[in-house]
Amino acid sequence: MFGYIHQIVVNQFQLDINSDHGFRHWEKIEKIGIYLAKHTKADITVIKLFALLHDSKRENEFDDPLHGIRAAQFVEELFKKRLLPLTQFQLTQLIYACKFHSDSLAKSEDMTVQICWDSDRLDLWRIGITPNPLYLYTDTAKKAKTILWAKNLKINHSQKIKEYIKEEFERRQRQFTWMPGDLILIRRGKKRLIKQ
Repeated sequence: MFGYIHQIVVNQFQLDINSDHGFRHWEKIEKIGIYLAKHTKADITVIKLFALLHDSKRENEFDDPLHGIRAAQFVEELFKKRLLPLTQFQLTQLIYACKFHSDSLAKSEDMTVQICWDSDRLDLWRIGITPNPLYLYTDTAKKAKTILWAKNLKINHSQKIKEYIKEEFERRQRQFTWMPGDLILIRRGKKRLIKQ
């Protein structure tokens, strides 16, 4: 759904894409968020974009207290460039969710924002931390069975990666225009068109 945004995020991401705050984490957050949003009026579009963008501006894996603020600024930049398909209200939700997602004292009465934060906190298992129900907002997230479900959640990364590679190949293919008879030189992952 947001392949082009995904590409922008990946291209500027400063950490290893397979790090604790990288691709696998984003995918789990999206899956958890969709699960938590069932039977609510939470905005799935905002939840999916949060999953992709909330850690997009991390500069390290450990102590980076300003990464949420940078992510919120990045959201604004993308919106101003008309790259995010959001209403003004959705933008406000996404900015707030990103900006305060790592602040355990942050408050929100907005169900969409609460689900964004809960989905991130329910994936603390990946770094060896058991999610504490005291820091979760929604009733569904606080349930022991939900916390255990999140721990055992498996993502079919191979399918997602295949989709990403296919999208990336098609995007790059559109950048090159060649005619029959042209020679394409591929060396160390780079394509170069040689006109004959």
